[in-house]
Amino acid sequence: MKVLVAGARYVGMFGMRRIKKLIGLMILGGLLMIYGYFKYFQEPLYVFMHNDIHSQCVLPNIDPNDPTIMKFYNWHPPPLVCDPSPTLTIVDDSGLLRFNESVYNPSNNAAKLNCVYSIVSLVHDFKVKFEAETAFTGPVDVPADAFVVRCRNPAGQIVYENVHQKIDRKTKEKTREIKDETDNDLSVLMFGIDSVSRLAAIRKLPKTVKYLTETLGGYVFQGYNKVGDHTFPNLLALLCGKTQFGFPNVDLDSDFADKYPFIWYDFEKKGYATLHGEDWPEIATINQVMKKGFEKPPTTHYSRSYWLAMRKIQPMQYTIDQVFMFLESKAMKLRKSSSLCYGNRPNHMLIVDHFKQFVQAYKGKRKFAFTWLNELAHNYVNFLEYGDNDFMEFVKWLHLEGHLNRTVLLFFSDHGSRVDEIRNTYIGRIEDRMPFVSVVIPEVLKKKYPSIAENLRANERRLVTTFDTYAAIREVLNNKYVDLTSEFNERSPQAVSIFKRIPEVRSCADAMIPEHYCACYSSQVVNKTEPILNVIAEFVLQTINDFLIPVRNKCAKLSIDSIMEARIVKNSLERKADREIKFTFRNWITSPEQKDDTKYLIYLRTTPGNATFEASVLRTPDGRLKVIDDISRTNRYGTQSKCVADRFLKGYCFCTVDEVETVI
Repeated sequence: MKVLVAGARYVGMFGMRRIKKLIGLMILGGLLMIYGYFKYFQEPLYVFMHNDIHSQCVLPNIDPNDPTIMKFYNWHPPPLVCDPSPTLTIVDDSGLLRFNESVYNPSNNAAKLNCVYSIVSLVHDFKVKFEAETAFTGPVDVPADAFVVRCRNPAGQIVYENVHQKIDRKTKEKTREIKDETDNDLSVLMFGIDSVSRLAAIRKLPKTVKYLTETLGGYVFQGYNKVGDHTFPNLLALLCGKTQFGFPNVDLDSDFADKYPFIWYDFEKKGYATLHGEDWPEIATINQVMKKGFEKPPTTHYSRSYWLAMRKIQPMQYTIDQVFMFLESKAMKLRKSSSLCYGNRPNHMLIVDHFKQFVQAYKGKRKFAFTWLNELAHNYVNFLEYGDNDFMEFVKWLHLEGHLNRTVLLFFSDHGSRVDEIRNTYIGRIEDRMPFVSVVIPEVLKKKYPSIAENLRANERRLVTTFDTYAAIREVLNNKYVDLTSEFNERSPQAVSIFKRIPEVRSCADAMIPEHYCACYSSQVVNKTEPILNVIAEFVLQTINDFLIPVRNKCAKLSIDSIMEARIVKNSLERKADREIKFTFRNWITSPEQKDDTKYLIYLRTTPGNATFEASVLRTPDGRLKVIDDISRTNRYGTQSKCVADRFLKGYCFCTVDEVETVI
């Protein structure tokens, strides 16, 4: 029998195994040299900083399909192909370990196997051990979250080895009570993916974004700005309310990560079951920075033992997969099964499956889950699309199975792609600073506090940070929502819950965003006598009149009464060459991409009707003009547009006298 399965390996007799191993190592060495060559000759990393974090933030309005950035995203990887072989053992929906009878049935199979499981114990955050083997012949409830299964043939040779994960609720409930969800005690589910900007999600996760926003009515923040360079400070801000610099008494080299006040500890005190799940243990967020990791498991269920066990039974597989993954990103596929798979299962689905096991195991109970997916998008931006359909189906499952009825869902990232070539482009520098973040709230919360939904909708176009999200999570934890009906106007550096109305005049300094990471544009008043403004005003006016062509028999042709105000909007990121320490050979021949387009904000009054409009207009270096987004009517139109039914046109139409008389 030969079974190659998810996370499993077939071990059989061999004659030329040592020779094959030597050849394999030589090939691996060559591949590592190729990988190192590309890394050594990669693009230099330029440093940009914001030159005025105290000015009111103007949110960047960038085309996700701009050609300068799409050259990095226009490659679509081939379908993800994993090993098609079935698994010998499975963990069923009830959490029982059993044989996959389509592959092996102990009562019918002539070739008997002796199968055992070993519980995986976490010695510390960087080491696991396998406990004593326990034989099994049928369905068994293994009292652990992670365990190794081995099967031997009658000769005693191991022919199957696999690591399984589950949610061992029974053991946990022997020592603590998990309380029920209520309309006041909501669950919080957080599913994060490393290195995904909002624009990257639009490009590579269209199904997921559509389901979150259109089906679930979720909110996506266009002005979400990171507060630190990489994953650790941003997730620390999300889970603790401060970046690493807010905890001066924590030593990254000598202290355990337990010293940080992670919010999951507070949820546990209130009777919640908690989960921390993260793939890719070599670069796991906390463990990569904190040299000692956690002293003890930080949450009720902690998946690190599962991922370490995978590495233990296949110690070379990670290195091999990284090389082949690099080659796959260059459209060079040298083996049938993708390096993004673990046996017959995509790696990202191991995270999704575990999340679903947790949610299902504690259905109706209070839950706090924090799951983080590193591998899929961290190094290769185009691999992200492999997860789109799976993530959409996962969120759909949460919805249809009723898991979101009393749950706040956060589907998010920490920052955009930090791949060097992308970050050196004009748009890439903005994307790096502005991650994808979406929030879905349950109907019970909307009904009880309708202002929360209104505020979230307004905050989609405000400057927002992880500090603000943390503040909202604390409100869920404490069931305490205050000051929801008025806009927060204090201009001092502090967090403002996303459930409150965040001020429109907020600056990066107000939001506690350092100058290194502020993505905001700033604006300066332009003298209304500048000739270019007349050109822009006429262009906006012509655009409005073009809108009205289909109803020209009802609506007056508008003219400019006055230019009320105009501002020039610009990106305030400036290169700081003295901060750049990374060297590659390409430093000598390349330079960061600049952007020569100019953006104007213009405010007009038109006649007849004294309508006032606001428009954003882009002017390219060759003088071409383009209106960005809608032209907004900024004063009431009352009955001026009663002659048209189209809601879009009502803001622009001034009904002619005859037409007004017929509708009054």
